[in-house]
Amino acid sequence: MAPKKKPLKQINKTVVSPLQNSSHKKPSKPPKLLLSPEEEERLRRLLLSSRRTSSPVKAPILSALVKAQTKKKLINLYDKLSCEGFSNDQIESALSSLIDRATFESALDWLCLNFPSLELPLKFSSGASRFPTTCGSVGVISTSREDLTESGNSLVELKQEEPEVLIRVKSKRDEEEDTLSSCQLSSQADWIRQYMRRLEEEEMESSDEEVPGPRPFDEIAEEYCLERSDAVKAKRKGDERGQKQAGLAICKLKQELSAGISEGMLESEFLREQCFEDATEKEVTSTMPDDVHQLLDDLNLDENLVGSCNSEESQPKALLLYTSGQESVMSEDVLDDMKLGDLFLEDVPPYEPSPLELQELQKKEIMRELCNERNLEKLKDIWKKGQSRKIPKAILHQLCQKSGWEAPRFNKVTGEGSSFSYTITVMVKSSGCCKSRQAGDLVTLKLPHQAKDCESIEDAQNRVAAFALHKLFSDLPVYFAITEPYASLVLIWKQEESLGIQSSEEERRAKFVDSLLEADNFNLTTSLSGKNGALSMADSCVKENDDLDVVKSNHRAKRDSSIEAECSSLKRKQENKKKIPKYKDMLKARAALPISELKNDILQHLKEKDVLVVCGETGSGKTTQVPQFILDDMIESERGGYCNIICTQPRRMAAISVAQRVVDERCESPPGVGDSLVGYQIRHQSARSEKTRLLFCTTGTLLRKLGGDKTLKGVSHIIVDEVHERSLKGDFLLIFLKRMIEKQSCDKASPKLKVILMSATIDADRFSRYFGQCPVVTAQGRTHPVTTYFLEEIYEKTKYLLAPDSPAALRSDSSNQDELGPVKVHRGKKNHMLAGWGENYMVSEDCLKSSYVSTNYEAYSVIDYELLEELICHIDANNEEGAILVFLPGMSEISMLLNRLSASDRFRGLSAKWLLPLHSSIGPKEQQKVFWRPPKGIRKVIVATNIAETSITIEDVVYAIDSGKHKEKRYNPQKKLSSMVEDWISKANARQRMGRAGRVKPGICFSLYTRHRFEKLMRPYQVPEMLREPLVGSCLQIKSLGLGHIKPFMSKATLEPPSEGAINSAISLLRKVGAVEGDEELTPLGHHLAKLPVDVLIGKMLLYGGIFGCLSPILSIAAFLSDKSPFTYPKDQQNVDRVKLALLCDKLESSSNLNNNDKQSDHLLMMVAYEKWAKILHEQGFQAAERFCDSKFLSSSVMQTIRDMRIQFGTLLADIGLINLPKSKTGERRKDNLDVWFSDKTQPFNMYSQEPEVVKAISCAGLCPNIAEGLVNRLTKPEKQTQRYAVWHDGRREVHIDHTSINKNCKAFQYPFLVFFEKVESKKLVYLRDTTIVSPFSILLFGGSVDVHHQSGTVTIDGWLNLAAPAQTAVLFKELRLTLHSILKDLIQKPEKSGIVHNEVVKAMVHFLIEEGKQQRS
Repeated sequence: MAPKKKPLKQINKTVVSPLQNSSHKKPSKPPKLLLSPEEEERLRRLLLSSRRTSSPVKAPILSALVKAQTKKKLINLYDKLSCEGFSNDQIESALSSLIDRATFESALDWLCLNFPSLELPLKFSSGASRFPTTCGSVGVISTSREDLTESGNSLVELKQEEPEVLIRVKSKRDEEEDTLSSCQLSSQADWIRQYMRRLEEEEMESSDEEVPGPRPFDEIAEEYCLERSDAVKAKRKGDERGQKQAGLAICKLKQELSAGISEGMLESEFLREQCFEDATEKEVTSTMPDDVHQLLDDLNLDENLVGSCNSEESQPKALLLYTSGQESVMSEDVLDDMKLGDLFLEDVPPYEPSPLELQELQKKEIMRELCNERNLEKLKDIWKKGQSRKIPKAILHQLCQKSGWEAPRFNKVTGEGSSFSYTITVMVKSSGCCKSRQAGDLVTLKLPHQAKDCESIEDAQNRVAAFALHKLFSDLPVYFAITEPYASLVLIWKQEESLGIQSSEEERRAKFVDSLLEADNFNLTTSLSGKNGALSMADSCVKENDDLDVVKSNHRAKRDSSIEAECSSLKRKQENKKKIPKYKDMLKARAALPISELKNDILQHLKEKDVLVVCGETGSGKTTQVPQFILDDMIESERGGYCNIICTQPRRMAAISVAQRVVDERCESPPGVGDSLVGYQIRHQSARSEKTRLLFCTTGTLLRKLGGDKTLKGVSHIIVDEVHERSLKGDFLLIFLKRMIEKQSCDKASPKLKVILMSATIDADRFSRYFGQCPVVTAQGRTHPVTTYFLEEIYEKTKYLLAPDSPAALRSDSSNQDELGPVKVHRGKKNHMLAGWGENYMVSEDCLKSSYVSTNYEAYSVIDYELLEELICHIDANNEEGAILVFLPGMSEISMLLNRLSASDRFRGLSAKWLLPLHSSIGPKEQQKVFWRPPKGIRKVIVATNIAETSITIEDVVYAIDSGKHKEKRYNPQKKLSSMVEDWISKANARQRMGRAGRVKPGICFSLYTRHRFEKLMRPYQVPEMLREPLVGSCLQIKSLGLGHIKPFMSKATLEPPSEGAINSAISLLRKVGAVEGDEELTPLGHHLAKLPVDVLIGKMLLYGGIFGCLSPILSIAAFLSDKSPFTYPKDQQNVDRVKLALLCDKLESSSNLNNNDKQSDHLLMMVAYEKWAKILHEQGFQAAERFCDSKFLSSSVMQTIRDMRIQFGTLLADIGLINLPKSKTGERRKDNLDVWFSDKTQPFNMYSQEPEVVKAISCAGLCPNIAEGLVNRLTKPEKQTQRYAVWHDGRREVHIDHTSINKNCKAFQYPFLVFFEKVESKKLVYLRDTTIVSPFSILLFGGSVDVHHQSGTVTIDGWLNLAAPAQTAVLFKELRLTLHSILKDLIQKPEKSGIVHNEVVKAMVHFLIEEGKQQRS
């Protein structure tokens, strides 16, 4: 009967694929992966020999209840593994090794790893090891099996004529299609067609072995029951003729049993009918004939029937059963001598029953209850009395269909002798709700061991189907509906369950689990008893500890004495310094600064409170003076030896320059030299000594110090400068400082840490509230006044006229014109709307020049370089001497302006040398040039980013030009997209830039935005980085510093908590990368990533590049991905595409292994481009390298930045001990020398740098979970499908390859997988940038989290990407990952350890990748 339409619609509504309406799907010809048996066994032995050792965890002594639950769990696990075909010895070995850690998945992992393929059940082994092969060790074949269907329900079947191991790639979308199709099978016609297809497969398998009978058993059984009934009735009436006729008919029916059907089956069928007829009486116990009592009494009375099936005597005499593998047939002699009615004439004499007989009575009672016809109501929609009985397979399929389950699958069990044995697999769906909800699962069932082996496939499958009916539908009386002997078997199983009878197998399992638990408890008891001896040892240690305390006390006294002496010495030196004339003059100059008026207030607040907020405008002197106030005060009060001040700066350059200025003011030696009390420390550069009492450092440096010393022991003061910038590291530092202040308030014995927050512009109330209403002091005024001119005034001063073809000019077809509206020009008055500046605001003609036409201007989204050039030339021509400081958003904008100025007549010759860039990517020596004074008559022009906005004082700067723009990183946690966005600065930033002009004399600031924008439209303060940037790094630091769970910490501890979505996105990425696991526990990989101040994906790539011996290429790739692309794109982009291909085709010696397939990688292109550029630079010089860049559409400045970043990344790896930097690489040419050394192919960390397969795999390791899978047109027939994938799927949506990628126009891809660095959204489509085609091997080794589905032969990567792989192969790759995990863990404990690349497991992984590439090239 067909199902109703309404439920079908409901099902369809609940299963909706995100790509259901897509015109694309997964390709029907996935690649194969072949692993030779030799390689497989070698890898297995290698993993076993290098097995990870874990310290034993002592479990608590189990209570009786917990022990019972554990026992039940282990017995169930034992049964489940037995159903999968594992032997008892194998199962017991696994459980003995795992004990309390044993789960079904972990047990299967252990078995697949510890036993060779030949000893495993077929569906868990690789299959290839069972058959000879002439292939290489590892191969990837591009063809696929023709008989592989798309159905997600089918399992991977390995047959003897197919020695390959299939890895079938399935996308999440295909899974959803399979689920949908399975739901749509509720149409009975579709469901029956699926069932019939499977029956045909099974019939084909059994056609050569099973001979069908001349007539169906159901017809013979029906006639037999009728003739037996007639014979019984004739006997009761005394009709001998009728008895004789019935007897002859029965004999003829028995002769038809030549197909191997037992006579006992016919007899049992008749007796079951008799039971049904007798059960119709009102009182079953009183009306049932004595002969039926005898029948039921004879049914399975012997306990030997339960325990063993090997002896024929154990079979019941009255009801003959067709057991597993053998029939119990009543001999012809007995049948001849026995009259038909004799079975019904025996009576049970009444006597006092023994215990054994009581058990027999229980059996009878159970049987009566089971045979009660009232139970038939439960089979209402399945089977009715009078209908023909069905084989168990048919009933099972019918019940599975009714329950909405998939059709059951029969699996042949090998290694069970020559007879037939099957298990059955059923995908049980979840049911119920709330507390009564039962989870779905893939259930595999196997016949109990008391059943004998079957002699035919059909019988074996029916027996296991009957057992599945008994287990899965225990509430249904299926024995009424199924044929014999299976109905009797079900009755026996139900009877045993009711009586609690255990088989010999069950007894063995129970005894084994008991012994396992007892042994475990014994070990625990022994370990606990050992504590008594440990107590005496602890007592003996008390005296030693007391002696140690005495030693520490003496050491502390000596140290205090030394510090007191130093305090006196510092005071004497300070008194002597005051007599030096130069120092006296410096004190007078310092006293003239506005901040000096607050000196006493600052010092008094610090004595009373632990936290102080200091506000002061740029030029007030707070950065240099407040630290000296504290230092001088402590020295003069003879506490200088206890003084240890750390002052943080947002940038490295600021830390160095401020330290140098303070040294000059104190008339001391350079930082860190001699008796200087001032020093600085930044990454890879330090100038400090034991004498240092005032240390300037970057915020990141202090955070790293906190990682090693969470209490900051010995630090007296921490000054956080420029807190208004609200950087991620700055806000994170404030969290730590607040926690430290709160802790020390409870500990009155230890010295108090003092915290000072400083900034020129700060939301003082917010910070004061955050630190418990701490006091705030504010310094008024600047040292020198600054005059500010806004955009409308700049036009009048410069007489600037915008050219019609300028990039800043509006085009006639611009959409902005419509948005801004028409410009009204009133006669006699040049008032109009400032559409060109983005404000709907009217100004008077006094502020405007007559030649200005507002319709020619955009809303100032494009920087007008012509105006900048003319303004700089105007200042140089008309204003007094003094340096010009220009603020621009980024390095590209800086380069563009400097190129224009260099080409102008005014700045040619010697003046061109004083056009100086200032950017964070510029080296320290280049940065120091901005502090030099030019020759007389030469104007110094500094073009900088916001690096010059705070803390840096360039003494000769008098003029500042503010473009009003900066670049900041933005992140969308919903789309998981990040981008560098150019945006307007805040009002606080604008004031900082204005203050740069008035540091040493009155200055002028030219602001390239209107006064209206500054006063009305600009944000008061910059948006905190924590609210607009990814939180991955911060979350990693939280775990690294042991601050608890991430979300509660970020939500409560931060000054302005980020959104929950941003936090969840960061935690999710950390899990996918492998940095945290379980309950947010930091992994060894996460431990290393926390030490690398780079993006986690880049950090992982760098780590793996060093471990797997391809560091130089990975340094280049990581540097390219961390910066912008060096490729420039003119109007004719096709030329750029051709040049990119030419770069890969014209290979270097170091890239000799590249082949055509390796052209499908933007990351290999990055590697080759840098190698060629570096080779030309080192051999032919800078000019030749520039010519190379011009010919290849590369930016020379970006390539130089890439070189600097390579060196920076390499030194970071040296910091954590992964590599050892050469001691000889010092001096002026350190940068060049280091880059050459990192590129040296003879170094161990570059052992495999010439192998493109390894480089691509490590790129995959770093970029995961950024994986996409190729899709093909849904309408394309399988035989016409190609490996060209126009559309890809990233697990969430359809995506496309960006036009800048070398893979955009690829005609055929090597594999259907790629990794990418970033996604960008444009016109409602998502594009992937920087892509590389990667192999299934790479994804299995380095992809996201791995879930092995042993039974179905699939592996799920990162929760959505499905690969079809044999269980043993998948487990071996999973174990490789875990071994790599332990290698990283060893690196934590032994950071000085080198030569990881020589590790045997690492070499094995590299070997797989290289052999895979060789197979492809062949």
